[in-house]
Amino acid sequence: MRGVVDRAARVDEDDTLQTKSALGELGYYKLPGYGLTAYPDEPMFDGIKKYQRDNKLRVDGVMKPGGETENSLNQKLAARSHGFKCTRCGVIHGGVVSRYLCADCYAQLNS
Repeated sequence: MRGVVDRAARVDEDDTLQTKSALGELGYYKLPGYGLTAYPDEPMFDGIKKYQRDNKLRVDGVMKPGGETENSLNQKLAARSHGFKCTRCGVIHGGVVSRYLCADCYAQLNS
């Protein structure tokens, strides 16, 4: 993730798509009838909160780069049989930020 995913923030379009995809893969985002868009919507924020509640995280509907919700999503996705290996550090991750870099390496390269 590049930035904060929050109702009060201007959310990056790529972050929105990655968040919706990750939540959808884990059953926390149902694709609306109008399809997948790069714009934040209520089902996405509801999915974040439900995911946080189900995983005993702080329930605030917010995801921060390298934060507990993003890290938890990455771990859950990596635990599924299709985890990606970071080309920089070798960690298996869920691909929320990139298929090639884990969230930590991505953040280091983009700071």
